Amino acid sequence: MHVLVSTPITAAELRGTELPVRRFGEGYDVAEVDAFLQRAAGALDGTGPGLTSDDVHAVTFTQVPWRAGYDVGAVDDLLDRLADALRRTPRVGRHAAAPVLTAADLRAVHLPGAALLAPGYVREDVDALLRRAASALAHRGAGGPGLSVDDVRAARFGSTRRGGYDVAAVDELVERVAHALADLGG
Repeated sequence: MHVLVSTPITAAELRGTELPVRRFGEGYDVAEVDAFLQRAAGALDGTGPGLTSDDVHAVTFTQVPWRAGYDVGAVDDLLDRLADALRRTPRVGRHAAAPVLTAADLRAVHLPGAALLAPGYVREDVDALLRRAASALAHRGAGGPGLSVDDVRAARFGSTRRGGYDVAAVDELVERVAHALADLGG
């Protein structure tokens, strides 16, 4: 039996959630659920790509009957709280205005990894651009290192099927970086 909690979840709570693992019977694929929850936490606190309650309701996970997986009921209950939080928080979601992106935000960002064997961006390539962008945002107007909106939008990252960042999450963050630089006259 699962008790539904009526309070929406926060990003910190979501990151700290430990879901029960089932060793036998139906469970959700652990890596898929973890990747989605990491993306959702970033959406809640504004450090990652947007997410809507509709996105939460549409997500599906592979069921793994013969290996350890997250308890289906516990995950579904958590997703209900997440959808509620996204509905109640006007500043999150793909169609809402994102909070102002700062150098500190870029230094603290936690991008989700690509799904198992799915193409992703090479982490070192993405991290290098984010370091340059954080420096540019921190020093804008003080003669700091230059990085233009065009530089950001023209950035290209290597592709990998092992341990890369989620492509959609990176693309959305890069667009936010470009907007932040444009807002500063870059």
